Amino acid sequence: MSYAHTEVAQIAAISNDRCIGKDNQLPWHISDDLKHFKALTTDETDAYVDSGFKGIVIMGRKTFESMDSKPLPQRVNFVITTQMDYAETHGLSGREDVHVVHNLDDALTHATNLAHGLKFKTIWVIGGEKVFKNALMFTDRIELTLVDTNIDNGDAFYPKIPNDFEQVAESDSMIDAKSGLSYRFVTYKKKSK
Repeated sequence: MSYAHTEVAQIAAISNDRCIGKDNQLPWHISDDLKHFKALTTDETDAYVDSGFKGIVIMGRKTFESMDSKPLPQRVNFVITTQMDYAETHGLSGREDVHVVHNLDDALTHATNLAHGLKFKTIWVIGGEKVFKNALMFTDRIELTLVDTNIDNGDAFYPKIPNDFEQVAESDSMIDAKSGLSYRFVTYKKKSK
C-alpha cells in the first residue's frame, strides 16, 4: 500500500504504440472493455453502502471533459485542473460526487482520506497521459487493456511501465464483435522490495 495505506491503481486501454487518446476521445469503442473498467472501478461492495459510492477515481480535466464533463456514476470523481475557478464555472461546487483539486498530491490526499472514511481499499487513476505519468511513483497496480491496433495521429500516450513493476496476470485474447479489434486484459503489480 503506497499512499496512506491505500492501494493506488491505474486503469487504461492502450494500443500497440501505447496510444490512449486521439482528439480527447478513446480511439476505439470496445463495450466489454468499458464494462471491465466499470467493474473494477466500482468494486468496493463491502464498504459503506449507505454512501451510494462504490469507488473513487482521479483524472485530469481533459479526461473529465472527454466524458462530457459528467462524473462517473457510483464513484467519487476527483478532477485535477490548474484553473482555479473551474468548480464554480462548471457548476461543480459543493457536490459529493465531484471534487475539483489543483494538483495530484491534493487529489491523492483527499481521495485517500475519503477512502479511509468509506473503508475503500483502492483509489483509481484513470487518465490522462500526464496524470498517469505523475502518479506512477505512487502506484501499486496497473490494469491495462492491450488493444491490438496502431493509432494514426494519436495525441495521448500511456507512459512506459517502470522496471519495478511485473506482470502478474493476463487474460486470453478476445475479439470485439463490432470493431473486430483483438484485446486482452493485463495486470501489473509493483514488485515488493
